[in-house]
Amino acid sequence: MDRALVCAHGKMVAMVASVLQASGVTTTDEFARLLKVFADTVGEADAEQAEILALWADTVAALLPAKPLN
Repeated sequence: MDRALVCAHGKMVAMVASVLQASGVTTTDEFARLLKVFADTVGEADAEQAEILALWADTVAALLPAKPLN
């Protein structure tokens, strides 16, 4: 796996998530959650692809503000 390529694609996916949120299509949080579910599903057939998708989900989730502690 080419780590730089995977990271660059992850940043592009994060940008798409941001545009979708700004357009009112879905929230960045929901996009990250769905991408993680997709990664888990893909993982049943291909562990390497699932790892990449999970990294992308983490990249999108990193855009989210920290949740306050109660």
